[in-house]
Amino acid sequence: MPIILATMVFYLTMDQPKTYDSKARVYTGIASGSTIELEDTKIDFRAANTAYDNLLNLIKARTTIEAVGLHLFAQHMALGESNPKIISAEKYESLLEEVPREVKDLVVKGDVEKTLENFVALKDSGHSNYIYKLINLDHPDYSIEKISGKVGLNRISNSDFVDIQYESDDAAICQNTLLILCEVFVKLNADIKVNQSDAVVKYFEGQLNNSTVHLKEAEDELLDFNRTHNIFNYNEQTKHIAAEKEEFEIKYFEIYRKFHASKAILDELESKLATHEKKRIASENIMELRKKLSLLNFEISMGSLGMKKDSTLSASDSNRMTDKMKEVAEIEAKLSSQVEDLYQTDYDNKSVASTNILATWLQNTIEYEGYNAQLQVMEQKRLEFEELYKKFSPLGATMKRLERKIDIAEREYLSLLHSLGLAKLKQQNVELKSNIKLTEVPYYPINPKPSKRMMLVAVAGIVGFLLVVIVIFLLEFLDSNINTAARAEDKIELSVSSIFPVINLEDKGIDYAFIQNKAVNAISRNVLLNQYKKSEMEKPVVNMLFSTQEHEGKSFICKNLITKLCELDYKVLHITYDVQDLGIQSKYYQKITYPVNDRLYKISEIHEFDSEDSIQDYSLFDFVVLEIPGIIKNPFPVKLASTMDYTFLVTRANRAWSEADKNALRLFKEATTGPEPTIILNGVKVLEMETVLGELPKKRSLFRKFMKQVVQFRFFNKRSIA
Repeated sequence: MPIILATMVFYLTMDQPKTYDSKARVYTGIASGSTIELEDTKIDFRAANTAYDNLLNLIKARTTIEAVGLHLFAQHMALGESNPKIISAEKYESLLEEVPREVKDLVVKGDVEKTLENFVALKDSGHSNYIYKLINLDHPDYSIEKISGKVGLNRISNSDFVDIQYESDDAAICQNTLLILCEVFVKLNADIKVNQSDAVVKYFEGQLNNSTVHLKEAEDELLDFNRTHNIFNYNEQTKHIAAEKEEFEIKYFEIYRKFHASKAILDELESKLATHEKKRIASENIMELRKKLSLLNFEISMGSLGMKKDSTLSASDSNRMTDKMKEVAEIEAKLSSQVEDLYQTDYDNKSVASTNILATWLQNTIEYEGYNAQLQVMEQKRLEFEELYKKFSPLGATMKRLERKIDIAEREYLSLLHSLGLAKLKQQNVELKSNIKLTEVPYYPINPKPSKRMMLVAVAGIVGFLLVVIVIFLLEFLDSNINTAARAEDKIELSVSSIFPVINLEDKGIDYAFIQNKAVNAISRNVLLNQYKKSEMEKPVVNMLFSTQEHEGKSFICKNLITKLCELDYKVLHITYDVQDLGIQSKYYQKITYPVNDRLYKISEIHEFDSEDSIQDYSLFDFVVLEIPGIIKNPFPVKLASTMDYTFLVTRANRAWSEADKNALRLFKEATTGPEPTIILNGVKVLEMETVLGELPKKRSLFRKFMKQVVQFRFFNKRSIA
């Protein structure tokens, strides 16, 4: 089998095409490449490994390989004639013969890109066109499956370099396929990564524009609010108003106190005056002067407290206030003169007390009118403060809401601005890292790869040998036959006394006569040794041979055993159910046959087998060989079996030991009380005889002798002492 398989592989690989291979090496920069990120980041090996896996998967992706196959096909078809740097002449001629006319019409000679566009359009038009089948079936140079199967990828240890190998039966196609593959996957890798980062940047730019609009709207809303309500600094304005209000309240309570104090004094003075004096001071002239004085004090208070809505005094207002103060002084003088004139007319100089009261009344009247005017002004001022508070209270909440709106919009704007900056930084970093460099350009292979033909032949031989060995082991493992003495003792649970080989007289390489003689001697030796265990008075030695099934070779064993004993001048009585003549011609041999029937159960002595009483004295025999039929289907002498000197179970080696055999032997052993049987294993393989006879007499070549020594690890065996 090894020779046949090796020879078949040798002849089948005679016309094996030559294979060329080339290699490109690219620098990825994934693990240790330069970066423009400001943060000091550590190398993430897991992320780096993931990036390498993505890159390697991209190289062998269906889209990448499809683009390579189409570009290579377009490159070949755009040639006006064969170019050994692109495709060999044989390949080119074969390609032109198999490409249909409709595809040739799409070719633009000398323009690979235009030809490629036409081929892509044809491929995308349906699933039954030539280009689609060329790419998706099994063309050795252009199909996705074949190109992908011949691309080899290998990362150089933990470095940033990746080797890309390719092999083909055409050196030019090998080189150009690698060149196109490197160009295609570098472009795809850059497009994927840059497009991802561009999408992120565009997203943040759009969000930033929206945030800018929202921020401007919020700021404009606050600006319009301030303009509408004349607010230039709400906090300072409210502080100023609160300070003014506090100062005003202090002044108000001071004026309020003075007003009521002057009023109380005035009431007290008026209560001390006589009735006609009260009438006089309440005259029309005096009341008119008091009224003018009150009005002027009111106007002066309005001007001094800033109650005018414009709250500013011009130069003319200042002059007017001075004039009013002069008028007040004149009215006060007139009022004083009027009061003096009235009382000088009615009273004499002795009325000193009344004159003092009137003077005091006049002074308090002037103060009272002043305080009264100021109090009226402050009451109006108080109302204005209340209106101002009513106005500014809701404005504060609205301003807080607008400022909070601006703050949220501003923070959103700043966050998006920061994210946009990071995205642009990441974009630049990705563009920097996605710039894969081709450090080793694919070379043009001159010499083909070494042929694996002899290795394939050797592997075929080894496989053939292993197949044979496996089959042998399987057959041996699945073989349930007894085969060997060791397995017989294990399965039958009895010891083996002798084995006898199967005889093949056609095999001239083995001396079967010698082996058979040695096997018979071994059986005879056991029988003779048993004889010496008995005294002369206990003759003959009775040996019973039985089997569980028929056709186990008992008669054959008996014939050879009896023949050997007779040759040794032992008298042997053969008691058997087999009427066939064994052909033993010896004066020491005598045979008795008996029928097989139920009478066997009752036999307890050997003379009961001799129904004709042909033997008078059994002690004349040295050995009695009793042969009984298979005990599974036939009766056997139970009583006699217990008196046997020795019993032998004869069984074939080329059969399995079944449950029926086990049960029959168990019943036989239970029914007899004699010695435990031993096994005579019949029909063993010749090689098994070496366990009894040693090395068999067989013609062997020097090679076979050497191999046998190797297998048995007997390198230092000698045939003699010398």
